[in-house]
Amino acid sequence: MALRRGIVRSFIGLTVAGGIVAALSGPAWALSETPDITWETNKILYASVQLGNTLFVGGGNTIVEPIGKPRYGFPVSGLAAFDITTGEGISTWTPEVTSTTGTPMVRSLALSPDGTWLYVGGNFDAIDGQPLRNLGRVSTATGEVDPTFAPEVGDSTSFVYALLAMGDRVYCGGTFVRISGTRRPKLAAIDTDGTLDPDWVPPVPDAKVDSLALASDGATIFVGGHFMGLGGVPRQSVARVTTDTGALDPWAIPTGTIVAPQTAWTLVATPTRLFGGFGSKGPNYLAAFHLDNGNTGNQVWRFGTVGNVQTIALSPSGTQLFFGGHFGLGRLQQNVCGNIPLKGLAVVDPVNGQIDCSWVPYIEPNNYQGPHSMVVNDTYLWIAGKFSTIEGVRHHDVARFTL
Repeated sequence: MALRRGIVRSFIGLTVAGGIVAALSGPAWALSETPDITWETNKILYASVQLGNTLFVGGGNTIVEPIGKPRYGFPVSGLAAFDITTGEGISTWTPEVTSTTGTPMVRSLALSPDGTWLYVGGNFDAIDGQPLRNLGRVSTATGEVDPTFAPEVGDSTSFVYALLAMGDRVYCGGTFVRISGTRRPKLAAIDTDGTLDPDWVPPVPDAKVDSLALASDGATIFVGGHFMGLGGVPRQSVARVTTDTGALDPWAIPTGTIVAPQTAWTLVATPTRLFGGFGSKGPNYLAAFHLDNGNTGNQVWRFGTVGNVQTIALSPSGTQLFFGGHFGLGRLQQNVCGNIPLKGLAVVDPVNGQIDCSWVPYIEPNNYQGPHSMVVNDTYLWIAGKFSTIEGVRHHDVARFTL
């Protein structure tokens, strides 16, 4: 741990009501706060997924290069791939996401169940010259675009913020209103042949959808966003719908637990808990809710932050919940564990929300961005977003930590 922090390593948590509790001693673990030396990119990243030894990332990036060595890099457009083990960019996988109406932006990624295709969502009108409105798919092996999968999702002002591929469907969430001419606001399912699925018709959210998470039983999907209800039924920021028809599930977080206005930016589900990252003009926080109390999603714990929690990732062992966002990377600042600045990235115990004081990396600059996506496996934690340095070491927009 950096000497600037000068504190005994321990765990500190927040109660459900948000008050600080006493420090609880706990074993430190060997995760360094300084990332590994890997390649980097040059513009914001919003999405990342792992397939085998490859990390796919998406955003507005236009180059991938070794840190500080631009002449050894290669151009990309919205999408890129990294070797998980070596950390190097993969120059043979470079599909180009483009737009004729503005800056193309990839906001969501999802892998097909068999790993053959990478679904790409965002705001764009072509991939490798193939006309595609905000949603398409490319080969995970070659990056070649599939011209037969070409739904028109929304218009030039629409975004696909969330994707979830399951079975023969791709579930989409965002700001769109129509799919290939058919009205289907904010939520839709696309069949693998590129046509709108007529059987999945969820109640309409009254505002945008930002996140989708599959329930452990595969029968329902958790929906997160900026909405206050679906189809006129109150559901503040988080709802649950079935995977077969999109019907609203009776499970709900009790009224008043999440106070409007609020956005659920990211969700992760286990058999017994739903974890969510929240933030808006009101309180910002990481929280856990019951999935083992019938249809009542009572809050288990809440960890308050001074900026949006934009991404979360649960370790394969289920013992660490990593979270990232722009907390401490804007106007407001926050210290944890006594005097450690909380700067965009940390980890808590998923059981009780207690922060691990031995791992609180220091991210810069203060730009209201920080990590937007994370991927964790047994060996590495990858983060992607908008940042320049971590622990004073240059890392532009993508970084890897060895676990």
